[in-house]
Amino acid sequence: MAGIHVSFTVDDVALRAALEKRSAPETGRLAPRLGEYLQGSVQDRFKTQTAPDGTPWAPLKRATVKRKKYNADKILTLRGYLRGNIRWQPLDERTVQVGTNMEYAAIHQFGGEVQHPARQATVRYRSVAGRVLFAGRKHKRATEKQVTIPAHTVNMPARPFLGISAADDREIREIIMDWVVGGGKG
Repeated sequence: MAGIHVSFTVDDVALRAALEKRSAPETGRLAPRLGEYLQGSVQDRFKTQTAPDGTPWAPLKRATVKRKKYNADKILTLRGYLRGNIRWQPLDERTVQVGTNMEYAAIHQFGGEVQHPARQATVRYRSVAGRVLFAGRKHKRATEKQVTIPAHTVNMPARPFLGISAADDREIREIIMDWVVGGGKG
């Protein structure tokens, strides 16, 4: 899985001792249970808008909220593509990887600076009751003007969505112990 991800490796002394008592454990069914749980947990963070440690994500700037056509009150959500592209996959019998291949995921997870080079653009505007407003393509009486947008830097705050919370840790341990007690079934 290209992109960013969090890996969880089962490395528990009690679990290994229990597995050694069983003959030929069927580990193949554990990974899907862990992966599905972790995928759901990460997706739930988009609803609560909190990091794995429980801290709220940095709020959106007022200009960003004004510019958003959809989900203006939701952080990291315009149309839900990032949340909808959280996936899991087993790497081996003890490791599950959860992440996304969305190219912009890393800047949201870790934060950082985004450099925008200078560029040319065509701006469409119209006058309504003495006010100048931006105009879309469908407006017939709009004026067009070529403008230069200078190079600039956008500082993106970190809004971690991948990671293991304390509740995740407890649930993972419970899933593993249920799997061990159940003999690796189901």
